[in-house]
Amino acid sequence: MIVLDLLRHGQADPAGPDGDRQRALTPAGVRGLESLAARLAREAWSPDRIFSSPYARAQQSAGIVAGATAPPVAVELLHDLEPERESSEVLAALGAQGVTAGHILVVGHQPLLGRLVGYLTGVEKGLSPGMLVRVDCPRGAEQGSGRIALILAPEDLELA
Repeated sequence: MIVLDLLRHGQADPAGPDGDRQRALTPAGVRGLESLAARLAREAWSPDRIFSSPYARAQQSAGIVAGATAPPVAVELLHDLEPERESSEVLAALGAQGVTAGHILVVGHQPLLGRLVGYLTGVEKGLSPGMLVRVDCPRGAEQGSGRIALILAPEDLELA
């Protein structure tokens, strides 16, 4: 069994002179992810591994949420989490990293994460900034074998 927590990076600044790859989180984006991290910490959330896109906003997001893990889990960069990649590329890259089972956090971008949810469950799901979607895959990360087990959206966390 594999459990994939798919997290879209938090709200980010518009692209500046350094381009899209260097966009940083806004203060509101940071606050939203801190709320998510606090919620996950209350639940004793502890993924086995954390993978992030190499884009700045995704790395920042992964770092904030990784702060909720006990024991600490290092963030690993995965270039196949760049926005325009395909679901099959992500799953192949995770497999190449030895990920075949366990609880994994993947931090990336739209439209990739929505397509990945669709690939795994048969139902594509758009993720807003700072949204986490958990997909349980009892038979591993096979196409159509998963189900959405949890959705945590920033607006829900503000009310908690």
